[in-house]
Amino acid sequence: MSIKSTSRYGVRSNNRNYSSTRPNTEQNTTNNHNGVMIPFKSQPAMTPYAPSWDFNLAEKYFTTEEIDCSRLAEFLLSKESEILAINDYEVNDCGTKVGKDSTTARYLYYNVLEWENEEVQKLKKGISDFHAQYFMRTMNAETYPNINCRCWLNILRKGQRIHKHLHGVGCMAYLSGHFTVACKDTKTIYVNPYEAASDEEILRRVANGEQLDLSNALYPADNVVGKMTLFPNFVPHLTTEHTSNEPRITLAFEITPFESLPGQKRPGETELVKL
Repeated sequence: MSIKSTSRYGVRSNNRNYSSTRPNTEQNTTNNHNGVMIPFKSQPAMTPYAPSWDFNLAEKYFTTEEIDCSRLAEFLLSKESEILAINDYEVNDCGTKVGKDSTTARYLYYNVLEWENEEVQKLKKGISDFHAQYFMRTMNAETYPNINCRCWLNILRKGQRIHKHLHGVGCMAYLSGHFTVACKDTKTIYVNPYEAASDEEILRRVANGEQLDLSNALYPADNVVGKMTLFPNFVPHLTTEHTSNEPRITLAFEITPFESLPGQKRPGETELVKL
C-alpha cells in the first residue's frame, strides 16, 4: 500500500475492494460482514435557524476466524486487575458514570493495541481496514489517511450501564469506535448531536419502541458479539442496562490522522498506536 499524498497527514492509496451497501429496515445486518452505513440525516429545515445534521455510522461484523472473541474476552479479563492497579494518576470516567474503580476511568494510562496477543493484532488490522472503508465511502475518495489509535477496555457487571457522553467536538475531532467482545442483550444508543433528552427519556423511548421521526434522531444498536461500529467523535451515545450475570466486555477506541489527540498530555498517558 503506497503513500500518495503530501497533505498535512499521510494518505494511503486504495487498492482494496469495499462494500458501499446501505442497510434497509428489512435487512438482517447481523449477517453482513462487508459493512453497512447507518445514515443520520435531519429533515429539511423549515426555518433558517433549525438545526441540521448529516453523517453516517458504520457497522461491520467479524467472524470467529477474523477475530476470536471468546479468546479475546478471556485475555482481556486477565488484564483487568492489572489495569485497576493503575492508581498513580488522576482517573476520570468521562461522564460514563461507570465510576473511578473501572478500566474505563483509566483509559489514558494503557492502550489495548500495545498488548502482545494474537487476537489484539487481528483487531488492529480490523480497525485499520474498516477505517479505510469508512473514509473512502463517506468522503467519496480513493485514498485514506494514516491513522493513530487509542483503545481501552469497558467491563460492565450486572446492573451497570454507560451513560450518555461523547468523545470530542473540537476542530481536530475525527472518529471513534466500539467493538463488542462479550455481551448478552444490551444496546448502544446513538443520538443526534442536538438531542437534549435525558438518559431516562431516551431509554424509555427505546424500551417502548417509539419512532421519533423520519430523521434517525436516535439509533438503538444491538450489541452483537463481533460487531465493530465507527462514528464521528461528536455523536453522543449511551447503553441500556446490563442484566446478565456474565460480564459485558467491549472495546472503545479513538482514531485520529494526527500524531496525538487534542489537549495537553497528562503524566502517565500512553502514546497512540500507529495503524
